[in-house]
Amino acid sequence: MYDQLVDALRKQGKPGDLIPPELELSAELGVSRTVLREALRLLEEDGIIERGIDPRRRQLAMPSSRPSAFNAPLEDMLYAGDRISVRVIRTELIVPTAWSSALLELSRNEVELVCRESLFSLGTEPVASALEVVPVTDVASASYIGSIGREATAGGETLLAALGPQFRSRCAPTLWRLAATSSGGGSRTGFSRSRPDDPVTSLTTVLSRNGKPVYLAKHLLRLNLVLFAVGGNATEIGPLLSQVP
Repeated sequence: MYDQLVDALRKQGKPGDLIPPELELSAELGVSRTVLREALRLLEEDGIIERGIDPRRRQLAMPSSRPSAFNAPLEDMLYAGDRISVRVIRTELIVPTAWSSALLELSRNEVELVCRESLFSLGTEPVASALEVVPVTDVASASYIGSIGREATAGGETLLAALGPQFRSRCAPTLWRLAATSSGGGSRTGFSRSRPDDPVTSLTTVLSRNGKPVYLAKHLLRLNLVLFAVGGNATEIGPLLSQVP
């Protein structure tokens, strides 16, 4: 249903256009309004659609502009009283999904994507998960990302960190969206043991170069366990850590 809805909306308009009313969409797609509403909620969470000027209507999401600090990899934006470890779960080549095709502005199966999943932990407690994709044509060298298909490794880094400062300096953030997620992150490695009522926040980001999207990520954050801050320094962040359990 998610992929079907993304494809339908992409064919019908451009960023900023209002999407059809729920009744019209449910009839067009042949699904109940309950199923449709859940798919719309996920699309809004993932940054594909957003609320319009009239909050009762949704529109295809408009590109946004953020300062360069928003280009930072996730490990530079998470803080805690103890050391946060990063473990690479997988790095592999995948074909684009409807979600990645929409936000990276790709035709389905146009190009393979480099995908990396990473898990952040405080001791044995998972606190964040990063799922990142980059078109393989935008990765200058495989040495940036290590071996495709390698086993999970401790002491790793996210894909954006591995791509390096030169890659990030040429990019501008064009989507940066925080949203509460009702899934609890159960599909991500390390999050399957989380209780359904554990608060989990999603962060969807897109970085573009010369107007072309080249990086997409969806992070899951347990903000009751870690501090999330952009562009801070040790002097500013230090006093805030006392608020983190």
